[in-house]
Amino acid sequence: KKHPGGTRDLVVGLGGEPYFLIAARDGGSIEPFALRAECTHLGCIAPWRPEVGRFVCPCHGSEYDKEGRVLRGPAPRSLELSKVEVLEDGRVR
Repeated sequence: KKHPGGTRDLVVGLGGEPYFLIAARDGGSIEPFALRAECTHLGCIAPWRPEVGRFVCPCHGSEYDKEGRVLRGPAPRSLELSKVEVLEDGRVR
C-alpha cells in the first residue's frame, strides 16, 4: 500500500504495543524504524499532528518531533524506536 512520504500509520506490534510506521519520502516503502506511540511521561498515545508536524500527547502536552525527540515536556525521554523490515512477501516485521 502506497502512502505519501512522511505519513505515519498507527499499527499494533507483535506484543500488542502501539507503533507508528513511517512512509519513506519516496512513498513506496517504509522507514527502517518505527516509533512507539506511547508518551514516555505516563504512557498515553501521542498521535501525529500533521498540521503542526509533531507528535502531541493529549494527556499532559508533551511534544515530539518527526523522529520522536522530545521538544516539550513533561516527557523525560524520546519515543522508543524499533527496527522494521519488509519481508519479500510484503509483510512487515
